[in-house]
Amino acid sequence: MKKSMDLKTLWDRASKKSKVASTSTPKPAPIIVESRSRNQGNPSPSDGLQVVPDDDKSGDDESIASNAKQLQAEAEALYLSHLTTSVHCLRFILQQGLPVHGHLENEGNAGNFLELVDWLAENIEGVKRVDLKDAPRSSELLDQKAQEQVINACAKETTRLIIEDLGDGYFSVLVYESRDVEQQEQLAICLRYVGTKGMAVERLLGIVGVEDTTPLTIKTTIQNLLTSHSLSFSRVRGLGYDAACAMKGYDNRLKKLIVDEAPSAYYVHCFAHQLQVNMVAVAKQNVHGGWFFYHLQYLMDFLVMCCEKIRMLGVAQAEYIIETFELEETEAEYGLDRESLGTPCDTPRGSRYENVMHVISLYPAIWEILCMIGDEHSGIKSLRAQQVSYAFETFEFVFIAHLLQTIFEYTDDLCSALQKRDQDIVNAIDLVSVTKKRLQLLQEDGEWERFLQKVTSFCVKHDIELVDMHGLYDPVGRSPKFYEKATNLHYYHVDMFLDVIGSQLRELDGMFDEVNTELLICMAAFNPVNSFAAYDEEKLVKLANFYPEDFSQCELLHLPFQLSNFVDDLRLDERFREVKTLAELSIKLVETRKDRVYNIVYRLLRLALILPVGTASDERDLSSVNYVNNKAENKLSEQCANDCLVTCLERETFGQVKDDAIISRFRAVNNR
Repeated sequence: MKKSMDLKTLWDRASKKSKVASTSTPKPAPIIVESRSRNQGNPSPSDGLQVVPDDDKSGDDESIASNAKQLQAEAEALYLSHLTTSVHCLRFILQQGLPVHGHLENEGNAGNFLELVDWLAENIEGVKRVDLKDAPRSSELLDQKAQEQVINACAKETTRLIIEDLGDGYFSVLVYESRDVEQQEQLAICLRYVGTKGMAVERLLGIVGVEDTTPLTIKTTIQNLLTSHSLSFSRVRGLGYDAACAMKGYDNRLKKLIVDEAPSAYYVHCFAHQLQVNMVAVAKQNVHGGWFFYHLQYLMDFLVMCCEKIRMLGVAQAEYIIETFELEETEAEYGLDRESLGTPCDTPRGSRYENVMHVISLYPAIWEILCMIGDEHSGIKSLRAQQVSYAFETFEFVFIAHLLQTIFEYTDDLCSALQKRDQDIVNAIDLVSVTKKRLQLLQEDGEWERFLQKVTSFCVKHDIELVDMHGLYDPVGRSPKFYEKATNLHYYHVDMFLDVIGSQLRELDGMFDEVNTELLICMAAFNPVNSFAAYDEEKLVKLANFYPEDFSQCELLHLPFQLSNFVDDLRLDERFREVKTLAELSIKLVETRKDRVYNIVYRLLRLALILPVGTASDERDLSSVNYVNNKAENKLSEQCANDCLVTCLERETFGQVKDDAIISRFRAVNNR
């Protein structure tokens, strides 16, 4: 492969050409002339001999200057070619969420970036001339520092486009707790806003490491990040916290700190994620619930992660179903048609409700497998099976499993309703009241007796040893010194049954307080389905009154008239017949330029859209944060890891960034 000439080679070639040109032609002697002053009678002190410039020497100087300019142009073109190749390679790696560096780059594992550069240089003809390995030391782009600077330029240009799309509009702040590869606390902060095209979007602003998750620390972290992007709390109109177990219990105080600076920043739970996630988090706060989920996770890891055990589970389940039919027992009671334990995670795609339900329905099959592996195998498999079965066969495990299944069954319908589109918000709010009422009924003595009888019958059927409710409580697999001496009835009835149900009720009250309920009901009046069949002028005017800083008194007086014109106009416009959601309505208004005609109504619609209630067409999957964070090697700095996350999660916006913008920002660093 022909090597490209570096800066030193070009300079040597130019100097040699100048030297050859100067030595090949003999230089004539300089012409010396006598110079006198115009005043012949009074000679000046400056009168004397002057040397006339040699025309050939002047030509040599011009030749050197011309070669220097050519040299500079060639070096500039060479450097830009190297830098462009580097940018293209990093673009591909960042958009795929791949690690940039290898663990041992000097011992055969060059890493994705270096390997990609080598492959391009060996296989692509156009890249051979600009192989980065041919670059001189002054423009070397293969070192890690230069790569991180390019990545930082990519992230900053991506964020710049996001801020430009936001403009001077309002936005919601979504905060997600996560951890890096070293298990350090981080806050993933996102913005939810309506862009210039009328689309409601959620964009990652950045990942920030924090020492703790106290309210003041979280508030300060959010404020500092917003300030760094020239954003202010005064423009915040919505708040959302999700998947943040460390933040649990702080949200009310954190909300107060933010609302003190932004009174119209309403907290609404992000319904784009299942309610079950929060329900599980609340259940884990109970020490007994946490013990159950710990052993449930251990059980799932033991059975689900092995194909052989999954096959054994299916065979055992089929045999149990046959035996059940022979005994003329019904299979509907415990749902014996299921053959999978599900996925052991708290995400919407692997709800813990399904995990708990499957464990109960497959209990006899699971027990048979644990006994089979514990008896027939030796070594670590047998020990793990014995450890799992120790907790699995206890009354406490079965009791908590049935309790959580009961709670999740009542909240599952609400969870499903909250995942649907705008037209179901009113029904979802009604379902909140029904769910609260049903959980409150569980706290009555009659319900406790029926529930205990259900658990007892299950234990008797599957030969599980019962506990004496009047005897002293003996924690399973834990030291009794950490628990006060009390009867089993106290622990099972008060500390488990009533405490878990009470915490779930408090969670529902916090998520659906009076203000949130009113906001959601008023938003539903904007629903465009069936030619605005749910339109309610009074509710929409009430919605505008939730934002006194965003509407003047004159605009509030004019709003009812503009709403009437707005609805009548859109009902007659064929272009709005197929609009189904608030997000689609916003986009269509911008496309038809009616957002300018009904500017007050459109402003109200934008405020409704930025509330994180799952009505946007673009719902984020922030589980990607953990995926990319794990892929980013720990060799990366905190800033570089953040830059990799921004470019990967916002790959659509990153794709709009021009190479020239990245190169210009990169070269501005250290005056490159």
